Amino acid sequence: MYRFINPASQRDLPLRMLFQPTADGLFLRACEADSFRALVAAMVDDPSYETAGVEDRLMHRLRVAEDAALIAAIDERSIVIADRDGPSTINVASDEPFIRSLDRLGFVSLDPAFRLAR
Repeated sequence: MYRFINPASQRDLPLRMLFQPTADGLFLRACEADSFRALVAAMVDDPSYETAGVEDRLMHRLRVAEDAALIAAIDERSIVIADRDGPSTINVASDEPFIRSLDRLGFVSLDPAFRLAR
């Protein structure tokens, strides 16, 4: 489960994330969720993502990863899409590594309390 939030929103769910970055280091959207899968669902704005099959969820993650790699190329950054962590890599293996890799690369911003927690 996820919901979009604004700065005045009361915390209802444990995970929070900013996404849709701008060139100024700001983010256009924010959400909170009860799981990393729900964070991805919020990012793709599709509640059915949470109950979709493995292949469909992977396709969504790949689409977002390809969009992020294209945006990075505009800034002359080289991004690799893979099923494991690495430098300048978006990990599409599953939801949590995906979100954490996007956070590491600056495409999303996780609540600092969850950056190091595993």
